[in-house]
Amino acid sequence: MQNSAAIVYSIELFFIGGDLGIHNQCTMADGENVYYRGEGICNLVLATEKEKQVYRLMKAGKYSGKQGCNKGHRAQERSKWIHQSLEDNVEYIKNIMVPLLTDAFVVIPKIREIPQGFTERIEEEIKHIRTAHKRVQEDDFRTVDPATCSALVLPDFCYVTDISTNTCISSSAPDAFPTISVEIKPKKGFIPLSALNNDSSTMKTGVCKFCMHQRLKAKEGRWTTTSHYCPLDLFSGSRARMRHALHGLCVTPQNNLKICQNGIEVYSEFMKNEIGTILQQFFGDSVNGLKNGMRKQLEVQTFVDLIIDALLYVPKKSEIHRSSHTVLKSSNRQTKDSPCVAHRKPVQTVYSQHCLNSSYKVNHEEKSEPSSLPHNCVLDRILHVQTLDQMDIEEIHPLYVKVKEHLASHPQDSSNWNLYGPFTQETWLSPCLEDPLSQPDPESIEFAVNQVKRHNVSKTAQDCSIMVAMQQISPNTSSENNDMVLTDSYGRKYIFSVVIIDLDPKPVDKIKKYHRQQSDIVQAFEEEQSENETDDCTLND
Repeated sequence: MQNSAAIVYSIELFFIGGDLGIHNQCTMADGENVYYRGEGICNLVLATEKEKQVYRLMKAGKYSGKQGCNKGHRAQERSKWIHQSLEDNVEYIKNIMVPLLTDAFVVIPKIREIPQGFTERIEEEIKHIRTAHKRVQEDDFRTVDPATCSALVLPDFCYVTDISTNTCISSSAPDAFPTISVEIKPKKGFIPLSALNNDSSTMKTGVCKFCMHQRLKAKEGRWTTTSHYCPLDLFSGSRARMRHALHGLCVTPQNNLKICQNGIEVYSEFMKNEIGTILQQFFGDSVNGLKNGMRKQLEVQTFVDLIIDALLYVPKKSEIHRSSHTVLKSSNRQTKDSPCVAHRKPVQTVYSQHCLNSSYKVNHEEKSEPSSLPHNCVLDRILHVQTLDQMDIEEIHPLYVKVKEHLASHPQDSSNWNLYGPFTQETWLSPCLEDPLSQPDPESIEFAVNQVKRHNVSKTAQDCSIMVAMQQISPNTSSENNDMVLTDSYGRKYIFSVVIIDLDPKPVDKIKKYHRQQSDIVQAFEEEQSENETDDCTLND
């Protein structure tokens, strides 16, 4: 790899307009190009064109997972804390996420140094290209701390990637088909049964958290329309419901869907190019003789089916166990008739749930059919980790308070529990692997600590993203030795990759925010329900 510090530092931003929209390109002194790829709440992302890598820069104030550092400290102290936060991130992914999600879907990032002064330059250069949505949301417009001297580096998963070697295998030949990547943030794919069976629970409504949260986001003006997507449909394993979920994402992407072509964003909430044009380039002219409207409809359907095939793909056993020998013993996957699954051994048969807010109408048979998610597909692995926490936030919050009160009087236990890191397998992975029947006494402080950790690991899986990248290959290309090949209904073949990203550890003290947020979510949802009931009564008068 070239000297990454030199590569990233010597840049000048300029803009290039293309057929599929504007992208933001930074030209290197040595001819290398870097792009402003995008950003989330915690990170700013740049991508290199030649090396096919992404640099994640932590935003200001987002490195305080360990208590004690803020923007009032000296630059040298902040730089040290930022680097430590990145090391914690790598440690968490390596020791917790890889064993739980498998190295078939997770790549451990590397840490690279960046030169002093770079973040201040990039701060000024990108401020006019950030979306209005992000500018409104940020209390402090500064994105990256000027003291930042480190970044996380990963392969650019907008291109088809060989996960075993972390190398890009998308063809860049002049006559090659474009590579399309689909980034999906699936969110929480289940409703805790303990909540459904608790009359005082805020989730008693049978509406999933994502759909309830939409009401609060609409109330706060974060989105102009509520999402047509429901996570429970995507995680159902039913192809019909998964198609419905993906179509809903296309209609209302919000921050849950982004499509890139050759690494350039072409479809999202803030860049809705004509999907027909994008897919026509992706598929080429191999299907002729159809009118434009019919062709577009078939191409969208084929594209969605390819995404579903990738999401349901099961890696070879050798890939799943290549370096991870840990088995998730206590996923506590939900069963149809188990009222308190948090203290039971997992049962093999898993029943999919239906959110009452979903616009997909299930029939009587579908309501009781077993989930058809293939074991060890990417959605199955994510759902396993999500269901580590079977408690509602109303049950977790008192346990968190109990832990904090204990630490106030017994501070020496903080180093034993490692709540704020380091994230070792002994202190963080082990609680996720315990048999439910062998867990500590529910009244003990050890039980509270374990449940808080399981909750936070679950939250990581609830906020992760899935990257699916695909590129059509020539019919003459041999794929006998490549397991990562999809075939559509027309016989066309595509190399592809599926990766889970955004696996950062959640600060333990964020449980307080989750608890407050849940109250706001429920209040906004109940207000809308009350308004709808009032409107119905008015119409009937």
